[in-house]
Amino acid sequence: MVSQALVGQRIRRLRHVAGLGQDEFAKRVGVASGSVSKLENGRMPISDDLLSTIGEVLGCTARFLTSTVNLEPTSRPWLRAYADAPKRTVDQVVDDCTTAMEAIVGLQLKLLPDTLPHFTGDLMDQSAIEDFAMDVRIAAGFGEGDVVGNSIRAAERLGCVVLPMTDEVGRHLGLSVRANKTGVICLGRWTADKEPVPGDRQRWTVAHELGHLALHLTQSAPTTAEEASQIEKQAHAFAGAFLAPGDAMLEELGRLGGRVTLQTLARIKERWGVSIKALVTRFRNLGVIDADHARSLFKQISARGWNKSEPIQVGNEQAIWFTRAIETAMRGTADPITAAADLVGLDRGHLDRWTDWTPPQLADVITPDFGERAATTRTARPRVTSVSALSPRRRPTKSTT
Repeated sequence: MVSQALVGQRIRRLRHVAGLGQDEFAKRVGVASGSVSKLENGRMPISDDLLSTIGEVLGCTARFLTSTVNLEPTSRPWLRAYADAPKRTVDQVVDDCTTAMEAIVGLQLKLLPDTLPHFTGDLMDQSAIEDFAMDVRIAAGFGEGDVVGNSIRAAERLGCVVLPMTDEVGRHLGLSVRANKTGVICLGRWTADKEPVPGDRQRWTVAHELGHLALHLTQSAPTTAEEASQIEKQAHAFAGAFLAPGDAMLEELGRLGGRVTLQTLARIKERWGVSIKALVTRFRNLGVIDADHARSLFKQISARGWNKSEPIQVGNEQAIWFTRAIETAMRGTADPITAAADLVGLDRGHLDRWTDWTPPQLADVITPDFGERAATTRTARPRVTSVSALSPRRRPTKSTT
């Protein structure tokens, strides 16, 4: 027999996912606004008729609300006391991750083994993070000099579930939690400026969130700006080492003449799928260029208008595990997604939200073509396309006033 408290928790989560405040929810289900808190805290009996009405409002059946599936608590994301994003938005995404995991468990989908190593060293030691990132690359099936052809596939092979989000969470393109002890990474597909997220930023976000999951397993969310900054720097350091290993970058730079210029960085981006701006920081951290050189490159990037649109477009990626797991579980059905939704007791819209990676604007986003190759071949590379000339723009004339 499922407890009233568990039913209440599930109602609260789905209400958050639906973006409904307590007053609006109360109106839709026909109860007093003061009763919502009682419902969600398991302190109010729920009749079968009310349970059915609640399910209709939240896009599920009474059977889902009363499921006996009981997960381990979902962790909080590594965001500073919600200062980096609205609490309501963060709660909505976190509760959606929990609901997705409830569906996964309810459908008895076979998760991939969790092979993501956990960092036990000194988080203030940059070299320790660099070495650890190599361990994670090896666990994901990459050699020291291999390009990460598809970052999402790499995360999936490490046992993570990767879900699409429509928008950013505050100023973050991604968010990660552990739901029922499984790493879950959520990726925004639109920026705050309502532009499709470029593939290189998507790849960096995946690696950054992998860093959080691997580096900060035992660390709670930061409570101060200083703590938040430190945690972000650590995840960025991991992402740089994971996507652009130090020795490989030095070898690549030597092959291209040894000088860190915008044109050289664009060539490296074309092969490795890492943004030019991120590569400037990477070579600065590797000690190849000094602070003045890095500052000069950033000024050139700004003068060319590359802060918003760099000259090499990297193809977007998409997750495959969730869809394939459903297809396997629902083998023999005409429409696996609908069959899975019916089986678990959710409206199809929930499963579509977790599995639909359709590019936001096909005209602006290139779909990568390496497919399964990234999951089986170490040398797979991200698909890239030149979108503008690499020659510098005319510099603005300095004012003499």
